[in-house]
Amino acid sequence: MNFKHFLFTRFNVQYLEMVPYNLGLDPEVWLEGRIELFFDFCYRSVKNQTSKGFQWHVFFDSRTSRHFIDSIAGQDTDGIITFHYTDHWKKLDAEILQILEGAKNQCDILISTRLDGDDAVSADFIGSIQSEVMKLITETPYAINCSNGVILDTQSGIYYQKKMHSNPFISLVQNSAALDISIFKLEHQTISGEIKTIELDRPKMWLQVVHGRNLVNKSSGLPLAKNIGPHFNISWEVNNSNPKSGKLFKAYIKYLRVRANNLKFKVNSAFGKGAEYLYWKAKQ
Repeated sequence: MNFKHFLFTRFNVQYLEMVPYNLGLDPEVWLEGRIELFFDFCYRSVKNQTSKGFQWHVFFDSRTSRHFIDSIAGQDTDGIITFHYTDHWKKLDAEILQILEGAKNQCDILISTRLDGDDAVSADFIGSIQSEVMKLITETPYAINCSNGVILDTQSGIYYQKKMHSNPFISLVQNSAALDISIFKLEHQTISGEIKTIELDRPKMWLQVVHGRNLVNKSSGLPLAKNIGPHFNISWEVNNSNPKSGKLFKAYIKYLRVRANNLKFKVNSAFGKGAEYLYWKAKQ
């Protein structure tokens, strides 16, 4: 069995409409910040993959100013980005399928992995997915989800250990003779509900960055005292400093409260309020 592996990133598609509407920001100012995040986190982690057997296709809004594109191309010193341009999210499925169609006669299996432009992955991320595909004997299509990762809150400098199913780093594995959807056809949260999914349970496979201009992502998970930025080859000042102990302590207390509330909800859902009362009475 042979395969081809594609990494797909949506950089700023429809940013002129979505950024003012969702974030209330000047889209050009937002784009400047996005480029900085891209090269601080995403680019370095992709560049430092132990497996080089993949192609990285990045989709830009076709209306992006030339000086921004030139700036990104100039910083792509390793030439690892394949540039694509589109004007609408809904066109991505067909455009990605066209890329896959162009490679289907060269292999048996096509792997498509998604990666947001402000996030990062561990050095063995691509290689781990490829190793899993090579050893699996299962009918395609299926998804591979790297469950375990880390969230970084750039404002506090705190890393959080996190486990997420059907997350934004999920991969789609397809037979090259039976291509029908792309990795962006479905929202990542719904992929595991629609397609058989293999959970790859290795530690610290991805880094999701919460930087204050995310549309959805928030800090959550178990706060970590250790600085693990170097694990993802990121270039950021947090690599040289640890969060203040006061911030870390508050984050840990918040984590314990969330866990307690989740447990309370599960007990109540499973056994009713009577059992919940007995449980908390016994804890006193």
